[in-house]
Amino acid sequence: MPPIAVTPVPYGRPALAALREAVATAKAGDPLAPVTVIVPSNHVGVTARRLLASDALGPVTAVGRGVAAVDFLTVYRLAELLGAATLAGRGLRPVSIPSLSAAVRQVLGAAPGLFAPVADHPATEAALVASYRELRDLPDAALSAIARTGPRAADVVRVHRATRAVLAEGWSDEEDLMAAAAERVAADPQAAAALGPVVVHLPQLLTLHAAALVRAVAGHQTVQVLAGTTGDPRADADVATTLARLDVPVPAPSEPPPAGVGVVAPTVAPDRTRVASASDADDEVRHAVRQVVAAARAGTPLDRMAVLHPAADPYARLLHEHLTSAGVAVNGPSPVPLASRAAGRTLIGLLALPEQGWRRQAVLDWLGTAPLRHEGRPVPVAAWERLSREAGVVAGRDQWDTR
Repeated sequence: MPPIAVTPVPYGRPALAALREAVATAKAGDPLAPVTVIVPSNHVGVTARRLLASDALGPVTAVGRGVAAVDFLTVYRLAELLGAATLAGRGLRPVSIPSLSAAVRQVLGAAPGLFAPVADHPATEAALVASYRELRDLPDAALSAIARTGPRAADVVRVHRATRAVLAEGWSDEEDLMAAAAERVAADPQAAAALGPVVVHLPQLLTLHAAALVRAVAGHQTVQVLAGTTGDPRADADVATTLARLDVPVPAPSEPPPAGVGVVAPTVAPDRTRVASASDADDEVRHAVRQVVAAARAGTPLDRMAVLHPAADPYARLLHEHLTSAGVAVNGPSPVPLASRAAGRTLIGLLALPEQGWRRQAVLDWLGTAPLRHEGRPVPVAAWERLSREAGVVAGRDQWDTR
């Protein structure tokens, strides 16, 4: 089996430049030579394809511009191309979340075990479906080791195995697809040859089955891995795990960039920046309001302060509540949109009546929920409902006008 070549690259533009170089080397001057690039996601593939086609990174070959005969595939899509026909020939259909949930319910209905008190709860089903998807990638020996850690773990593994047995009769999952693709490559080397040289671009965490598929392809085709590194072992942990699963050495961490190269100088002095730790959003907001009040007492005008938050929910509501409680005037977007206020709901309901054909029930529902007044008094909805029923109003403006 040819060794898998690994090239450590930093993320960003340098990684794309390394990809262009790898594709150019694989094509060896032939613009129509096939090359397969395995990308971590579809949007990464779209970005890489567009940059290679634009020649912004330099030409791929000396003949013409752009790029041709290069497939950008996720590892799942690669497995689908290689193994879907094999599974279809066995009469297996791709499993969906509803099918998986139904299998879990079937297993719990037959033998709930420790989950008997909560077997019918939707959260139990959702948790067991999630655990099935996590455990599905593990070999049987690893599942047995997990089962030995305690009664609850043993029951989770039991449900997992029973669910797998139910699904195996007519369904296939991603791991089945990866295994079928690896078997196809092992039995038919021409399947790997049709891919051309393979470049694995910035892989993240590959499953065991996905890594086995890449190793199977490497048995018949050259494979180069462009491993993204940051120099931080924690950030590079998933990449290191993937390389270990591919049986290739983990590259040394990249050196940090020299001072002043690619680094934007801070515009705020470090002594003017403080970082606080909070337990939840409410605690964050209380801390921010205390800072605002302290700054106001120290002489900073309120119109020279701003409180920024990452999302409207729940921060906008909490900020308005706490600032109001502290007696601080607020100038900013209201946490309650106009559509959620009585006036907004009334207007939106009125504008929707023509689309509903002025149906009697729709009109009366709107009148009953809107704060409307007639001749200075609340609308007599009950009386109008009785009169319109006696008049035989069903729908349409003409019936309301004439009857």
